[in-house]
Amino acid sequence: MSIGINNVFEVGCVSQALKIGDNNVIESKAEVGRNVILSSGCIVGACCQVNTCEVIQENTVIYGSECLRRVQTERPQPQTLQLDFLMKILPNYHHLKKTVKGNSTPARS
Repeated sequence: MSIGINNVFEVGCVSQALKIGDNNVIESKAEVGRNVILSSGCIVGACCQVNTCEVIQENTVIYGSECLRRVQTERPQPQTLQLDFLMKILPNYHHLKKTVKGNSTPARS
């Protein structure tokens, strides 16, 4: 499996694709099959399924209940704002418990 950079895999999506390019978004509950090659800049919409044996053209958007397709004229924006936001927010809500040496149970704070 080969996965490029700046891809976003949202909650509940399934990707079995053996090759995924850069800057793709696979939205919630979307499924990408094993025989699909996802090029760069593609968006697979929520609940869409792509199981055909094909190479998805760059900047393709798959959307809607019928999994319609269209090609964007511009490349999608990278998800850097979302990543910056998560890097700032997540440490505030993810509390690590320290362990005491020689004891396998976490220390209470």
